[in-house]
Amino acid sequence: MTPDAFKVLIYATWRDRLLVFDEPDFPEIALQVPGGTVEHPETVERAAFREFAEETGLEPKAPFRLIETCDYRFEQKGSLITHRRSCFHVALPEEPAETWVHWEQMPFGGGEPIRFRLFWLGLDEARQRLGYGMADALAHLAGKPATPALHRENLFR
Repeated sequence: MTPDAFKVLIYATWRDRLLVFDEPDFPEIALQVPGGTVEHPETVERAAFREFAEETGLEPKAPFRLIETCDYRFEQKGSLITHRRSCFHVALPEEPAETWVHWEQMPFGGGEPIRFRLFWLGLDEARQRLGYGMADALAHLAGKPATPALHRENLFR
């Protein structure tokens, strides 16, 4: 099955905490990790770095490690939608701020900038509070990375 969209999720950790965000102007939106849509002709690795910088304002020097690729399915307006998610982990080497606000200047699909409130949660609390199936990849943080060869190719060929 061909996915409707290719997405990246970035699980950024500092020590035993996970970076998450909410959208204060849209309280109905569940808690998330940074991520977004792979744009033509990006690789998933490039998209992960770009999306992380756009959504957090951070540009870590640490490597992004692919931990899982999976399909996430959900219903939208009566149709079944599939997103192919490439999930990455980055361990931040420097102590970050406890919380901060960052504006996503170019939301996918256009529109006004979106305000994100970023903060840290312990992994156990993140497992309970993350929405949209994003807690599923947390089990892979301590494991070995997935074989990335397939994912280094341009997805749009």
